[in-house]
Amino acid sequence: MNNDNPPLQGDDARGDKIQQLAEHLRIFEDRFRNIISVITDGFIIVDMDGIVRFVSPAAAALFSRKPQELTFSAPGIPFVVGETIEHAVDHGESGTCVAEIRAVKTDWEGEPFFLVSLRDITARKRVEEQLKKKQLQLEELNRTLGQRVREEVKKNRENEYLLILQNRQAAMGEMIGNIAHQWRQPLTSISLLIQDLGECFDYGELNREYLDSTISNAMNIIQHMSQTIDDFRNFFRQEKERQSFSASQVISRSLSLIETSLRYANVLVRVDADEDIVLTGFPNELSQVLLNIIGNAKDIFLERKTVSPELRITAFREVGKTVITISDNGGGIREDIIDRIFEPYFSYREKLGSTGIGLYMAKTIIEKSMGGRLTAENIEGGASFRIEI
Repeated sequence: MNNDNPPLQGDDARGDKIQQLAEHLRIFEDRFRNIISVITDGFIIVDMDGIVRFVSPAAAALFSRKPQELTFSAPGIPFVVGETIEHAVDHGESGTCVAEIRAVKTDWEGEPFFLVSLRDITARKRVEEQLKKKQLQLEELNRTLGQRVREEVKKNRENEYLLILQNRQAAMGEMIGNIAHQWRQPLTSISLLIQDLGECFDYGELNREYLDSTISNAMNIIQHMSQTIDDFRNFFRQEKERQSFSASQVISRSLSLIETSLRYANVLVRVDADEDIVLTGFPNELSQVLLNIIGNAKDIFLERKTVSPELRITAFREVGKTVITISDNGGGIREDIIDRIFEPYFSYREKLGSTGIGLYMAKTIIEKSMGGRLTAENIEGGASFRIEI
């Protein structure tokens, strides 16, 4: 008789169930290990006695140690439940890294434990440090920017002053030549009057009436020469305050300063300026602009030997602004340089020894001092400069 009892059906079912649960547990453990092996943030589990019970691979890598070297020992890092702490982890000769540490209280296998997460924020801290340095540099730049701007403005003003001075010195040299031209004829007239007085005395024809007439003529000539000196002196006088002035009068005065020079070059000047146009600004500076442009045109006439040279100057009102044009028949400006004629030290009259700052200063005066606009274009037979104020 066989005493072996066959297994009960219920025991078989329980055994199968246990095996299934064991297999599920193994699968879950594998998944858990796979998960923690790829998570970049590390974590450790610390019991209530402060002993490490589990270390993830990422946490071990952050400490630059093996997990078994950290397990069953004190964690060696500070942590406070519910708070985030930054802590420098020493790696010895390889340097340090910065970990962001946060702890929460939880249960593990039915017992209370601390779950401590660790995140390597070394790269972020480096970026923050670089940003901090850049911020400090930016703050320093902002702090000194005002002073640097003032220094650059001062340098620019000094450079512009030197350019203005150089331009005025060049203009002064030309004005001296104009004075010589304008005085040559009246001096000749005075010389002839004096000689005539001597001859009249020698021939006994000198009487009171003729003497008074000769003296009157000589005084008129001298008065005209004195007025010429006043005109030149006023031109070089520095203006500090803006004033109202007649555009027509400034044009006339500017032409009077170089009329002899224009006459010597056989330049015909036609002026069409409204008498009632009044501007606000610096009349001497506008006169300097006109003289620069007119002087350029005169030099072009001489260089190119223009037949019947002619200047046309107009002044009129247009849509709330005053427009002054200076046009010539000197053949115009070459198209390849017309966009550069207002640059400092650029000249298209090298043969005549031009400094190349006249038109630059003209544009600077009109646009910075007068708040206007100066442009140039070629027209039929010549060039035209347009001043808008």
